Amino acid sequence: MSARVRTFLIGISSVLVLYIVVGGLLGKNDTSNEQTYRDLGVYSEVLSRIKTDYVTEPDLRKVTGGAIRGLLEALDPYSTYFTPQEYQDYLQHPDPGPATVGIFLSKRYGYATVVSVLPGSPAEKAGIKAADLIDRIDTTSARELSVVQIMRRLAGPPGSQVTLWVVGESRGEPQKIVLTREVLGDLPPVSKMLEDGTGYIRVATFNKGKATEIEAQAKQLTAQGATRLVLDLRNCAGGETQEAVNTAGLFLDQGLIGYTQGQRSPREDIVVKPHSAMFKMPLAILINRSTAGPAELLADGLLNNKRADVVGVPSFGVGVIQKMIAVGDGSALLLSVAKYYGPDGKAIQDNGVNPNVLVQTEDETSGLQDETVPEQPEQFGGKNDVQLQKAIEVLKEKAAPAKAA
Repeated sequence: MSARVRTFLIGISSVLVLYIVVGGLLGKNDTSNEQTYRDLGVYSEVLSRIKTDYVTEPDLRKVTGGAIRGLLEALDPYSTYFTPQEYQDYLQHPDPGPATVGIFLSKRYGYATVVSVLPGSPAEKAGIKAADLIDRIDTTSARELSVVQIMRRLAGPPGSQVTLWVVGESRGEPQKIVLTREVLGDLPPVSKMLEDGTGYIRVATFNKGKATEIEAQAKQLTAQGATRLVLDLRNCAGGETQEAVNTAGLFLDQGLIGYTQGQRSPREDIVVKPHSAMFKMPLAILINRSTAGPAELLADGLLNNKRADVVGVPSFGVGVIQKMIAVGDGSALLLSVAKYYGPDGKAIQDNGVNPNVLVQTEDETSGLQDETVPEQPEQFGGKNDVQLQKAIEVLKEKAAPAKAA
């Protein structure tokens, strides 16, 4: 048996074993398992036809790797496959940073989509916006990479460069943008007093310590006479779940704000723990299509506990827990094993957060896949901010005395 044939058979075996594993994870009964094995037969025949009938001799290793990645990407944008070399690199450098370009992204319909851009980051300075599509990273097509792999390529040593080919709002030809990675400092919440005793706090990301910073800002606004509060989570993506949970404890003394669960991951409730400083003033939360991750859990939890009104448009929807699973040939799977759910039982990953007060801006339409770009951070918080003005209106109605019948 030649080395090439042996490699091909090993590759086929890897794909089939993976298919069986995933089928076993997804299958609930004998009928599902029977369908899985029937599909395996079709898949085996397709590989055989590629080997014997394709117009040129195929790169069998590439075919096998592509098949595995396609199988995982069909599950969700975050599950991925690491070749033995990639897995070793991951083990040696689990954090590829410390520098990055300030982009949070996901995939929609196979395209790498910018979810949010950090204020002041290299990406923002270069004009990259939410809803832009990343076509290539250096010389590699973004369609060939998972979200995790893309994020790892965007990070690196300070001062190093990465070249992106970006499709902007006009959806024209990809534009070449060279970014220099930077170590991005923490972005503290921005707060100010608005009209009629309304306090305003804007949060860019839920990095470690963010709940304490929000608490300090809320105390300062209260001392200045704030009797109601707007928490702006638009374009807020990334950070730590625990910081969102701690922030919920500033406004809610008890209650379920969400839970995690997977087929083989038992349900774990996320219960708020009240903080020593409780703010009982009326609260409104602003979200948009670039709100993702921990910010979604916070907004969904406070909305379902009737502690806050959520104003804006549905959020992006990011919420999975992943596990690295080593495979016998030295490769590995990064597999999503659980999802975050809101108190109402809806998966945030699949549904996002739906505001109870829907307010679109002129720049927002039915989704990030459309050829429009959400409002940018520098436009937030002003008198022309229609979502903020609606939140203030909602808070005033909450505080207004009931009319006599």
